[in-house]
Amino acid sequence: MKSRVRLSKFSITLTTIITGIFIAACIATFDERPAFLCILGLLIVILLFSAIYAPIYVSANTHFIKVSSLLSGTIIQLSEIEHVELFQPTMGAVRILASGGYFGYWGTFRENDIGWYKASYGRASDCFILIMKNGDKYVFGCKNPQSMVDYIKNNL
Repeated sequence: MKSRVRLSKFSITLTTIITGIFIAACIATFDERPAFLCILGLLIVILLFSAIYAPIYVSANTHFIKVSSLLSGTIIQLSEIEHVELFQPTMGAVRILASGGYFGYWGTFRENDIGWYKASYGRASDCFILIMKNGDKYVFGCKNPQSMVDYIKNNL
């Protein structure tokens, strides 16, 4: 089973604005070499991290779940999962080391009710949580979260 990650309107807007500001800053500082290189370097680093961590799709088979990005992916073995259910992250989640909307939501977060978790999703309404046997928690999101949860439960 494979399902694409949909970005929220907020995430699309934030990504467009931030990228636009960086491009405008590069154009404005083109004649000032140190400032231009600094801004361009920062933009490249941000885009590289986004290409590594920003989710594109979630797939699952009888052995594992994979969240894929442009350059990387996270694989979780089904045998390590204790529980899976639909979940909606709150706006009160604290970003520990994470993106709060730039090309989606990805990284490490903390909420008062569930504690620390690693997340990779585009819309809060499209999420499900995996609770691992070792206590780790992962929040992933995709276009059809209920179907993905049902598929995972059937293969646990």
